[in-house]
Amino acid sequence: MNEQRVELFIKDRKFSFMIPFNDYVPFKKAERKIIDLIENIEHTEEQLDDAIVYSALQLAIENEKLITKETDDKTQSDDEISQLINKIEIFLNQ
Repeated sequence: MNEQRVELFIKDRKFSFMIPFNDYVPFKKAERKIIDLIENIEHTEEQLDDAIVYSALQLAIENEKLITKETDDKTQSDDEISQLINKIEIFLNQ
């Protein structure tokens, strides 16, 4: 699997992770959410470690994927409904 290195800068610290290449777009969409989430957690510098940041990163990526999938599913449903309406109108107008 191809991987992509991503970097997050949180409170003057740099966190670097390898993520699957196909997760890069969801990561970029969620990057600000990840940083905001971690900055809003009350913690000391010692408590802020790679595991916490990586967990937040994975949650944000999965959330972004679900949002995208939900939007795509809604668009597909809307298209299917429009096609059915057109077919019914054609049938009624015959």
